[in-house]
Amino acid sequence: MDYSEAKNYIYNSDNEVLKKPLYDLLMAVTDEKIEDGLIIIKKITDCNDETANLLWTDLQNDFGDEQRESKRKARESYEREKALEEYKYRNNAECPYCHSKNTKKISGFSKAGSVALFGVFAMGKVGKQWHCNQCKSDF
Repeated sequence: MDYSEAKNYIYNSDNEVLKKPLYDLLMAVTDEKIEDGLIIIKKITDCNDETANLLWTDLQNDFGDEQRESKRKARESYEREKALEEYKYRNNAECPYCHSKNTKKISGFSKAGSVALFGVFAMGKVGKQWHCNQCKSDF
């Protein structure tokens, strides 16, 4: 096929047999896998190397930037959430039981309140410094 026929074939194909190869081709464009994309283009259109390179360039211009942008935004969002989580629990102790960093320091007021309410039975909490919000243990 020549360039215009091949481009029309790829862009306007309703053939059920081509759905999987076209999906693979778009994934290759998104992931910037040039070699894989060129192989798929040649397989689908039976064109030469020059035509395959031109089609690859067209596909990158039409589909590559948008897909890469959405992947980049998702990656940045994930990294932001992870950094926020690390910052949030940065100064917290790790629970020795469940290894969560989702802990809080037991305040002196809380210890005094427990002693006032439960007396001698609250001595276990008085000797602890941290409370795990995950498994609810004191350590």
